Amino acid sequence: MASAATSVAIVLIVLAGVSSGLPATYADTNVAARMCMKTMNPMLCMVVLKVNPKSAYASTEQDVGSVALQIASDTAEYNVGVINNLNRGSLGKPEGGALAQCLWAYQDADNNLKHNARTGFDRGDYVGAMALVSGAQIVGDICENAFKMIGKNSPVSKIDRQMTERCGVAAELIGLLTHK
Repeated sequence: MASAATSVAIVLIVLAGVSSGLPATYADTNVAARMCMKTMNPMLCMVVLKVNPKSAYASTEQDVGSVALQIASDTAEYNVGVINNLNRGSLGKPEGGALAQCLWAYQDADNNLKHNARTGFDRGDYVGAMALVSGAQIVGDICENAFKMIGKNSPVSKIDRQMTERCGVAAELIGLLTHK
């Protein structure tokens, strides 16, 4: 029992330290910090939210969920560009096939996040938005597995991990809105 209390105390201290570097409006509302405390990894949640400066001004739980969805969407869009550039130089090589699978998966995720998840979220369909974000969360694994199938190391492991983490946080935060 003491270890659980110690863990909670450590998380609170870390969150206090993280939020001290944010604008005053963030510290005043503390909505994001409260929501992040309800996630499986509060520290990762705060780190992900700091990717978008708008998170510092979120004053409602819906604002926090919206920013998290935007971060996931922006990550997918960025990853499409990176993979598209890598794919151009890999046509006709085994890596080209794996990158093509990655590109297809990321383009699909980008479209689902930008259009379907965003529309659902904005209409208050948090369950649908969360499901689409959760679906996009596995894109990094799809890409990594494409490279494992050809026995090569993935050149996009870092961005795959970011996609998984950012979509995971967004799905959790949006999931918190389903109980409202």
